[in-house]
Order: sequence, then structure tokens, then C-alpha cells
Amino acid sequence: MIVGIDEAGRGPLAGSVVVCALAFRNKFPYPIKDSKRLSVQRREFIFSWILKNCDYGVGDASHQEIEKLNILGATYLAAQRAITKLIDKDSKFKKAEFIVDGNCFKTNLDIKYKCCKKADETIAQVACASIVAKVTRDYMMKIADFIYPEWNFSKHKGYPTKEHYLLIDKYKLSPLHRRSFLLYR
Repeated sequence: MIVGIDEAGRGPLAGSVVVCALAFRNKFPYPIKDSKRLSVQRREFIFSWILKNCDYGVGDASHQEIEKLNILGATYLAAQRAITKLIDKDSKFKKAEFIVDGNCFKTNLDIKYKCCKKADETIAQVACASIVAKVTRDYMMKIADFIYPEWNFSKHKGYPTKEHYLLIDKYKLSPLHRRSFLLYR
């Protein structure tokens, strides 16, 4: 059994980093693609299939945890939370092979894992984990937009766009901004 692991939100200037650990209950019927290469509509369509046909755990690390641990440490923490949630659903996942998108990972969980660059483009479980992480994080940023409408988080999702920098110049930093990401701007 394979469990795919991927994240969304390492590069933004604001918000959490989100990680998903995902396994299939049914065969994936769509072409494999990284979530960033899918349209919002296609991502949402596949997400609805995932909800019915996969087991998954989602974990996040807040902007405060990112500031404290750095983005890599916070990503590991979010991954550990996601894996723990999946294993808590069914202990059979302890024996799974976990495939992590990227070239480095560490955890204190007793699991078998390997890192694979661009796994979200070649391994369906990782591609789906990427979709869940991205849809979840985008939803979180829509909520942030409702709370902090000045920064237009629902549009740029906290990523370092020209518009986002202009809004920071105009309104300064929201409580969700990662201050360390803006130190050298």
C-alpha cells in the first residue's frame, strides 16, 4: 500500500503550510498532474472524487509555527500531523510505504518512507495529496480573506504577487503574515 505525501503553502508570505497524507481505496481514473498545473475547476472536480475514494489525513502548521521552526521544520510538523491523522483512522497505514514529494523529509514516527522529486507528477497518490493540500489551503485563505479583506487573500492566497506586495505597502502586515519572509524585501 502506498501513501502519498505533499504540501501546499511553503512559498507564500502569509498563512499556514498544509500537508496531506493520502491512500487510495479505489483506482485513480484521471491523468496524473501536479495540483498547481490544474485549473481551479479541475482541481475541485478531482477533489470531490478524492473525498469519496481515498483515505487521507491533513495537517497544517500555522504562520507562528513557521516563524518559530522555519518553513522546512513547520512542513515536517504539518506532515507528521497529517500522517498521524491517517494512521489514527486505521492502524493498517503504519505498514504502508510513504512517498514524500521532494528531496528531504524527517519524522520521529515509525514509518517506512522515501523521498521522490516531482512525485506529484508521477505517483497518483502524491498528486492527489497535492490536490487535497492545495484545495484545503486555498479554502483557509478564503476564510482569511473574510477576516482580513484588505489583503485580498482569496485572490493571491498569500503568495508573493505584485498585488500582494502593493497591499502590504498600503496596509502593512496582517496578523497572518510571516514576518521572517518579508525581512529582506
